[in-house]
Amino acid sequence: MDLLKLNEQFYLKTQEYFNRSRQVPWDGWQKLLDYLPNQSRILKVLDLGCGNGRFGKFLNKQKRIKYIGLDNNQYLLDQAKKELPKAKLIKQDLLKKWKIKNKFDLIVLIAVLHHIPKKTKRLTILKQAKKLLKPGGILVFTCWHFNKLKRFNQQVVKKLKDNDYILDWKRGVEAKRYIHLFNDKEINYLIKELKLKLVADFVSDGRQGQGNRYIVLSFLNDQRQFQKP
Repeated sequence: MDLLKLNEQFYLKTQEYFNRSRQVPWDGWQKLLDYLPNQSRILKVLDLGCGNGRFGKFLNKQKRIKYIGLDNNQYLLDQAKKELPKAKLIKQDLLKKWKIKNKFDLIVLIAVLHHIPKKTKRLTILKQAKKLLKPGGILVFTCWHFNKLKRFNQQVVKKLKDNDYILDWKRGVEAKRYIHLFNDKEINYLIKELKLKLVADFVSDGRQGQGNRYIVLSFLNDQRQFQKP
């Protein structure tokens, strides 16, 4: 089974319904504001797997930003452009080389890595992101804890090996998507291989506040003292 192709087709099939259901900011995003570097100037932001730009819209209301978003779905990028007209939005497969030379204060992968099969592929994306991080910048990725949410547990139609799952979708249309469920060992592996410093590790979102795990990273020589969320 081509899991990447499965997810590409999932978003093509559900894009309109998915966009409508992805309008409200996550609670965890507010906590991320505490870690943003040098908040007195314009923040250069790279949103990998930006979808309809929901995070960009949230951040644009909080800070002065210069925003670039990458996603593999043109419809969702078009939706992002409607509310982020000054943003640079690029259709891009994240597993291919990105045509970006800028450096960024903030790079985020929100609800992205759980769609990428195999730890080597996830690490490839994160390493490419690290190359674009400014000194003093932060890199953030989330891991979805769908297993802690009853309604998503009920959507599991198949358990594959290595914590991989197939979930269904029945909102407007029927479709299936691939999801990876991260464990501590896998997250620690990514941090170690990236050679970055763990700034914060917290759980937020959803009705019970357990929907997503946030990993906030900076360069090893970053001497700033951060408060825990």
